[in-house]
Amino acid sequence: MNTATKQPPPDRRARTRKEIKQLIAERNNVLSQYYNLASHADQNPGDNEVTLELLQEFCQDLVDYLATGHFEIYRRIEEKEERRSEIVQLADQVFSRISETTAVAVAFNDLYDTSANFNPDLLEQLPEHLSKLGEELATRIDLEDRFINTLLSMAPDAARAAVSTA
Repeated sequence: MNTATKQPPPDRRARTRKEIKQLIAERNNVLSQYYNLASHADQNPGDNEVTLELLQEFCQDLVDYLATGHFEIYRRIEEKEERRSEIVQLADQVFSRISETTAVAVAFNDLYDTSANFNPDLLEQLPEHLSKLGEELATRIDLEDRFINTLLSMAPDAARAAVSTA
């Protein structure tokens, strides 16, 4: 076989770092939008038109952020394909709580999705719902950071050993 045409396997660690960068960028965007939405809702309670625009953009990006986490970062855990023991142990500790934060965020999105059958009276409850969502996002970020730090801190030798023993 000609080794010159043989492609090296994709670097899983490089892909993981890229996925983490994407997740953090989306998370930062969501946090910025969260702050803008919460500030606007508090300071301009009667300005429903702008609030709805901010809310729609926030909800779209919130769902994208959640999807990135679950489909890029947590997919291997959800599918029981993760082999690195450090990651599996941490996932056993935190993954159910991360999933709970996802459920709260999805419920928020479903409630405030302005694309169909939206009830504008819900805007009166927006500050309260944003507060609860903010608490859940803070919890999620803490747990995500633990997860990300564990993913990034694994030595290449440990990662190779985990792959070769499976």
